[in-house]
Amino acid sequence: MDMISELPDSILHSILSFLPAQYAARTSVLSSRWRHLWEEAPLRLDDESLCRKEQLVSRIFYAHRGPIENFRLVCYTRATIDGFVESAVKRGIRELTLLGYGRYSFELPPSLLPCNSLHQLSLRLGEFPQALHSIFPNLKELRLSCVKLHNDLLHILLSTCGSLDTLHLIDCLNPSVVSISSTSLRKFALKSSSWVNELIIKDTPNLESFKLDVYSPENTGVKVLDAPKLQFLGFLCLNFNALQLGENFYDLQETPSFHVKATPCRLKILSYVKTLAIKITPTLDKTTPPDILRCFPFLENLFIMKEERIDSGYYPRWDEQCSLSFLNHLKTVNMRGFYGDWSDVELLRYLVLHGKVLKKVTLRCVVSVCQKFVETMRRQVSFEERESSDLELLFYQDAQNVDQFSPWKEVVIR
Repeated sequence: MDMISELPDSILHSILSFLPAQYAARTSVLSSRWRHLWEEAPLRLDDESLCRKEQLVSRIFYAHRGPIENFRLVCYTRATIDGFVESAVKRGIRELTLLGYGRYSFELPPSLLPCNSLHQLSLRLGEFPQALHSIFPNLKELRLSCVKLHNDLLHILLSTCGSLDTLHLIDCLNPSVVSISSTSLRKFALKSSSWVNELIIKDTPNLESFKLDVYSPENTGVKVLDAPKLQFLGFLCLNFNALQLGENFYDLQETPSFHVKATPCRLKILSYVKTLAIKITPTLDKTTPPDILRCFPFLENLFIMKEERIDSGYYPRWDEQCSLSFLNHLKTVNMRGFYGDWSDVELLRYLVLHGKVLKKVTLRCVVSVCQKFVETMRRQVSFEERESSDLELLFYQDAQNVDQFSPWKEVVIR
């Protein structure tokens, strides 16, 4: 007995909606019962899975009569984009990805801007029309890569997309000053290969995650003025031109040490932060990492990234004179760029001897990892004298060619 075919159409449509379009279409040959089911099921169409064959994509797209759940298209011509997008909007498109490639850029079709059904939009090498007013009323996730961006456009996007939850700006042509203000935004990420003189986060009452990777941090000032629910913050480069967290201002270039120019106070913006990522560079000669950590008294997860080996000159100090308050809640530490040199050993010993509730320290090693290396490190950091009896020390060989924008993800080779 064919019990699957006895299911109601609505359930079969739901099942088919999880299949790639070409596989869902093949079910039409099973029987007369299945002949037209896929045509009315929500469509997920990815032109890459069809080897980017425009004629094949068109045949499937226009043979299908139901709603469109997800559509991904590598763009070649303006006519191709406009035709697909206009039809997709009429059929309730929810997730759309438009990717220009090479010298092929495109302008976003005007028919897409007022689309009520669109919840997720990803653009690469695209441009927005000149005249913009109210756009994307129900958009929740927006990812822009290599898109021409200016402050007026960014302001329109943030002010009119009242449901926007996630915003990623990757290598966009940014203005020199980027200002982010949104009452709905929960996740914001910025990666820029061009200069950003100032980045301001303000009036973001629901912001929980702020990820940052800029081309020239020593020329960039970062201000996080109002984000009372912020839980993830990184990467903080200790050689930023200036850093402001709430009412605390730090001048990292002119002062002889990591100096607080305002009266330190425990702000909500700092108390909520549970996960912090910091970046340490060999040129770091004025700042002390533990000084910034004292601003996060309830920190639970710490990610440290060393860009290069520090062979000589200044070494970041980790000693008992530093504030230990951030260690009261710290549970995990993940360090990338571990060489086992003097500065690495000092950091590791500091964590091992003072981490009261520390559970796991993961070290992603640039050098070859062997049993002798591990035993030497455990001895040098006085692991047997650790403060937390539950502490686990893990050494991994680091993976190569990892996306520098997401080094906190699991990328190691065991």
